[in-house]
Amino acid sequence: MGIDNTPTSEVIANLTELVERVLDPLREKYGHPIMVSSGYRCPRLNKAVGGAVNSQHTTGEAADIYVGRPKELAELFSLIYYTLPYDQLIWERGTDEAPAWIHVSYRREPRYQCLRYDGNKYYPYKPTLR
Repeated sequence: MGIDNTPTSEVIANLTELVERVLDPLREKYGHPIMVSSGYRCPRLNKAVGGAVNSQHTTGEAADIYVGRPKELAELFSLIYYTLPYDQLIWERGTDEAPAWIHVSYRREPRYQCLRYDGNKYYPYKPTLR
């Protein structure tokens, strides 16, 4: 899209926290690669892709992640929920068996907000232990 998406030093600090507190520990616990489909998005890029105005992607605090198999993605969601710090954890679209992808964010004073998004609305969610 030709948009400069270079992060500021503050955004880099937030991305570093997200990686060190959530993404790297998650990869270590999971034991396999985890793919990030969306990480930092500057406000202009966020708007261009239809992101929420207050998206934590714009501050470097969020990542959308996925793995190869849906069943494993559901297990990954539970692993984050039950073992790692997070600010927001969202089961994005998908089915009752597995999300299409996982949105996870981190900030120093986490809300531990777990949600499910069905494509129309967000609602509180608690995964079953997998």
